[in-house]
Amino acid sequence: MDRMAPEPRTFKDLVEADLRRAARLIIKIQDEIDPQFRIATREGDYWIAVTLPAEAHDRARMLRQLSTFMAWKEGRAFSMACETVVPDAVHCVGVTASERHSCFARIKREPRPWTAENFGALEWLASSSIDPVIVDLLPRGPRPMTPKEISALEKWFGVSGRFPAVDIATGEVRGLR
Repeated sequence: MDRMAPEPRTFKDLVEADLRRAARLIIKIQDEIDPQFRIATREGDYWIAVTLPAEAHDRARMLRQLSTFMAWKEGRAFSMACETVVPDAVHCVGVTASERHSCFARIKREPRPWTAENFGALEWLASSSIDPVIVDLLPRGPRPMTPKEISALEKWFGVSGRFPAVDIATGEVRGLR
């Protein structure tokens, strides 16, 4: 994978940086990665790695929880970096109210251990290629949360949650209340 400019200056640059971060994670752990979400909120960016279930209804439920988290934290944008099967690639999608970007880099699974040379050049896709289900994760605005919803979010994304939300600036996992 070729190098990128040192500091992202646009949202599109940030999507590319998140794709490269996911590729570095694959190299570091030498295994597949779970989808990696970066969520931009008023209070800063959060990083959440989630395992999406194989069953469609369970996967939809997990995505609803992520969307609810974004609504609660007044998410303004997000990126999702993951691996795809066809093509065998690391892929990143970024969504704001006005922008949508999608890019990928193909992966050659041999030789191992994986290094940067196992990743092909960055390729950009048309924004129309982004699944509407992913686009619809971004809330259209803040909404009131019930105590039950907040409790559920704490169980999923809180300090002791299954997929704790990490404050990107500090690296801390904090309580969500």
